[in-house]
Amino acid sequence: MRHWCVRESPNPFLGARGRPIVVGHRGVPALHQENTLAGFRRAVSLGIPAVELDVRLTSDRRVVVVHDHNLRRLTGVARKVDDLTWDELTRLRIRRELPMGRGVHGEEVVVRYEREERIPLLAEVLAEVSGQVAINIELKLDVPMVWQVEIATRTAQVIAEANAQDRVIVTSFDPRKLLALRRIQPNVAHGFCFDDSMLDFASPLLDRLPPFSSELLLPSGRGLRANARRLLNRLLEIDLLGRLLGSRLVAAEHTLIGRRTVKRLHAKGVAIGTHTLFPLGSAGGKPIAPSAVTEAEVHRLVEAGVDWIESDDPERLQRLIS
Repeated sequence: MRHWCVRESPNPFLGARGRPIVVGHRGVPALHQENTLAGFRRAVSLGIPAVELDVRLTSDRRVVVVHDHNLRRLTGVARKVDDLTWDELTRLRIRRELPMGRGVHGEEVVVRYEREERIPLLAEVLAEVSGQVAINIELKLDVPMVWQVEIATRTAQVIAEANAQDRVIVTSFDPRKLLALRRIQPNVAHGFCFDDSMLDFASPLLDRLPPFSSELLLPSGRGLRANARRLLNRLLEIDLLGRLLGSRLVAAEHTLIGRRTVKRLHAKGVAIGTHTLFPLGSAGGKPIAPSAVTEAEVHRLVEAGVDWIESDDPERLQRLIS
């Protein structure tokens, strides 16, 4: 059991503990549609200590809790969130039969729920559940709009109005958004997200180089992307982006994390969480790592000492690590 602390902080994501926090990825999507009040309420009723959610802006600059930019998968209506006003968005419903992309074996996954649900405002979610669960708010990254950072400033305002600074963290794959958030709300804990495929575009070059030093045990004959993943592991360990962003935490895909990684980040006073175990599917088409659906991976991450673990089935995860 470790005993460390990222400064004195009441924030559950940042304090010392013996076991990682279980985080419901987009709520409890195994039971309710993702990013809905029904899912967040279920997390509270199950005793799940934290949830993760995604935020975007409507055309009239309201911060809404929704993952996809195009609403076709969620609602069956092929409209973009930022093309709709909040009033227009309230008329849509997340459908009962929801495509979740491909499963771990490449199969198409559709999850069926009892009823339709609506898309909520971030302010609604914070008002209802932020006093009962900790919340990881992810600022979504869209490559065509990478220069836009208003979602960060608007989210910071909503957090301040809800007086939820000590109950939330803000994460993103976009460092520009995190810098914008820091300028508005420097006391809100924030951190960069690492995806194990984010350097795949450079693999043809990286795999011509000698292997980078890394603790990752990649299967022999893995082929392309081995060096890209090792380099990501090294960038994660030295916390280069964290220092540039002034952050106290980092989030990373579980395939990038090992015991040494966690130890080195903790030595710097940086909390580290990981995503996503027991995923229902991969809506973006990226293959799911086979280890993501195994109990052995849960035990490995607990032994490594991560601070939180996100899961599409947080109830199952909580049973494994409690």
